[in-house]
Amino acid sequence: MSVGADIRVRPTRNRRTSRWYGRFLGLSRRHLRIAAFTLSAPFAAWGLHSLLAPGRFPVRSVRVVGRLGHIPQPLLVAALRPFLSQDFYTLPLDQVGAAVKTVPWVGSVRVERRFPRTLVIHVKRLHLKAQWAGGGWLDAQGLRAHLDHYEQPKGLPLFQGPAGTESAMWTHYGRFEALLKPVGLTIATLKLSDRGAWRATLKGGPKLVLGHDSYARLARFVAVFPQLESERAKMRQVDLRYTNGFAIGWKTGSGDKND
Repeated sequence: MSVGADIRVRPTRNRRTSRWYGRFLGLSRRHLRIAAFTLSAPFAAWGLHSLLAPGRFPVRSVRVVGRLGHIPQPLLVAALRPFLSQDFYTLPLDQVGAAVKTVPWVGSVRVERRFPRTLVIHVKRLHLKAQWAGGGWLDAQGLRAHLDHYEQPKGLPLFQGPAGTESAMWTHYGRFEALLKPVGLTIATLKLSDRGAWRATLKGGPKLVLGHDSYARLARFVAVFPQLESERAKMRQVDLRYTNGFAIGWKTGSGDKND
């Protein structure tokens, strides 16, 4: 049987030699680290620059997700084409979304990176809810949209008001419709004056003059409308700007009277 051992022999030094050797060894290691860092920094910078160089990792593919409907696909492809040559990792996604939103019938857009190098574009088509008298349309969020040279849907309500009130008018329209729906009424046109007064025309008539305290006045009209429904075809205008009632203007031929 044999026995083996790992024996390391370290030469003996006197105390003065050991101190000098330790200082030298520490100094050498410090200089070596500084030299290594100095030499490696340029290589690291060069590597980072090469990694982030424009076009180093171009977008490889683009996926569009959603029901496109009326969205013209050739225009959608044209809007995305300039981004195909850009770097996947540094590409500003907000610019991609803004470019897609310029395509007709595009509503909301969400862009995400899908590794290794794919852009995924989530698109929802525009749903027009109202026509704006000054030109254009309102979508389901009350935002104004312009669609030239495209066939527009029929039967949408017409809004007229000061610029910048589109979203507020859409919100009020929803509340007005909620009051009118139980009695089978709906709005054909809605107008807001510069002073904040409301007017509405119902589909099939009559016109409603609401003024400023619009919700309470409209609710009062809805409460008594079932009693007046048989006379609706004769009504030309209903002025609701009264404290305890309203005035009805009748169509020509039936005489003018107030109720």
